[in-house]
Amino acid sequence: MAYQIIWTAEADKDLYTIIHYLKENWSDYSAQKFAERIMKKIERIATMPYNPRPTSQPNIQLIKLDKKNVLFFTIENNNMVLLSI
Repeated sequence: MAYQIIWTAEADKDLYTIIHYLKENWSDYSAQKFAERIMKKIERIATMPYNPRPTSQPNIQLIKLDKKNVLFFTIENNNMVLLSI
């Protein structure tokens, strides 16, 4: 079962901040590749079984996106709500 992905304002802002940092300090190409890689990973997480780690907050889980970024999310009904990156 695939979950509908819902971005919170905080998660959206986090992704924008990371992409902006990459553009400013690396290159547009690096930022674009990062964004593509992260979006594919999030879509895969929403469609496939996963093994998230629980957090100290009830119902909030995290999963590693890459070496330096983790995704905090919760599952509500058929939705995967992205809380922050």
